[in-house]
Amino acid sequence: MPLRIVCYGSSSSRTPEKYTKAAYEVGHLLAKKGHTCVNGAGSSGCMAAMNQGANDGDGHIVGVIHEKFVVDGSDWFEGAHSVFREGKHEILMAKGNDLQERKRLLVEGADALVVLPGGPGTWDELWEMACARHIGFHSMPIVCVNVDGYYEMFKAILTRAHEDELLYKHPGEIVHFEETPEAAINWIEAYLADSKNNEPKQKKSIKRQSSMLKRLQSNLSGSSLTVWGRMASFFDDETVQINDNSSSRSNNNMDGGGAMRSWNNLAVFSAGFSLGLLIALRMSSRSSIHA
Repeated sequence: MPLRIVCYGSSSSRTPEKYTKAAYEVGHLLAKKGHTCVNGAGSSGCMAAMNQGANDGDGHIVGVIHEKFVVDGSDWFEGAHSVFREGKHEILMAKGNDLQERKRLLVEGADALVVLPGGPGTWDELWEMACARHIGFHSMPIVCVNVDGYYEMFKAILTRAHEDELLYKHPGEIVHFEETPEAAINWIEAYLADSKNNEPKQKKSIKRQSSMLKRLQSNLSGSSLTVWGRMASFFDDETVQINDNSSSRSNNNMDGGGAMRSWNNLAVFSAGFSLGLLIALRMSSRSSIHA
């Protein structure tokens, strides 16, 4: 399945060859696999190399550049890679007095992020997306191509934050690291394929939880329901009818199996409630002793 993959990386003309070589390989691999390479359209550094690689592999490239780099009186962009002059690739122009719209356009509709070695601009883009993934604003996989150990310190920072209990998720669930471009892209493809296969199970789980929450909300808001009716209807999908002047329960299908399910569910509820009460009492007792 074709993917839209955002690639971050250096735009410096002084970028070491070992990094630009990896960037070229990323662009070329994405092209050969039929994926779209989205990047900052740069003509230097890792961005230039990945653009050249994707173009040489006959792939599709989307470049995102800020309007401040538009040459006066021209429809061309200063600093954009020459591959965009050919007309077969797409270039988007961001506006505004900062880089926020540009960063938004880069990741809009993306399936994953690949991060090559770069400077503060690359780090800013990486950590912003890592933070957003960490707190649940998106679920795109992020992988750093750890060329010659360039991102070892970032790995160490995440590990230390995890050890000091400063993270909500395991470091590997926030940012993944691979040593080579091929390994990085293969990991993304495997990750997204696995996520797609698990999607029906996740939807089923969400639907089930939603149904239970709706029943709980309905039970809590029904003033005429007895305690027994509230517990029974929460744990069972059978229809419950309770009159204001009685506590009788009328089921649409009160067979042996339905009754057994109700009793089993009630037993589980009672056991959990009792355990919670016991723990609360023990904690209260300890607090009194220490006081």
